[in-house]
Amino acid sequence: MRKKHHHVKSKFVALENNFLNTFFSGLYISANEFRAIGEKVGISMGMNSRELLIKELLNKSDANDTLQQVVTLLNSLIQERIETYHALSKDYPASAHALSMLAHKAAATKSLLSKETQRNPYE
Repeated sequence: MRKKHHHVKSKFVALENNFLNTFFSGLYISANEFRAIGEKVGISMGMNSRELLIKELLNKSDANDTLQQVVTLLNSLIQERIETYHALSKDYPASAHALSMLAHKAAATKSLLSKETQRNPYE
C-alpha cells in the first residue's frame, strides 16, 4: 500500500510559478537575489533551488508579517529591471520591440505581485 504524502499547498502558487517562468514574468530573479531580499527582512534561507527559495520567502514572510516589506523590495527590483529594459531599448533600437515586451511582462508581474499578496479582509 502506498503512503500518501500530504503537501501543504502554498497560497502564492500563481506568483511562484510566474517568477519561475521567465517567459511569463519578463524577468529573471536569481536565487542570490531572493536570498538577499530574505536577509533584508530577517529571513535566513539556505542554498536551495530558486523554486524552493521563492516559496520559502513568500510563505515565511507571510507568517512573520513581513510580506509587505518583501513585496516592496521585489517591486523595487522589478522596477529596476524595467528601467534597464527601457535604457537598453534606447541604446539598441533594433531590440526595442523585444525589450518593450519584457518591460510589459515585468510590469504585469508587479501587478500580479500586488494582487496576490493583498490580504483578504474576510479571512
